[in-house]
Amino acid sequence: MARHAAVDVDERGRTSLARVRSHDYDRYTVEELEDGTLILTPAVTISAVELAALRNPKVMAAVAAAKSGDRSGIRRRPVPQASAV
Repeated sequence: MARHAAVDVDERGRTSLARVRSHDYDRYTVEELEDGTLILTPAVTISAVELAALRNPKVMAAVAAAKSGDRSGIRRRPVPQASAV
């Protein structure tokens, strides 16, 4: 459901979204249209390592398999056996 409300901008061009937002996002991308309309889109920041994993087909296939419950591709390290003294 869209929410509409008037917001005021201070002398530095700042405003608060607290009265109009219904989610807890703390980062947005903003697009300004020619008529002055501002479009805020929730954004999530990820690290370079996370981005590399998302771009790696093997990693993504493993994630998809794990989400589906398929454990056939999981390799486990052998558990070291205690030596008898």
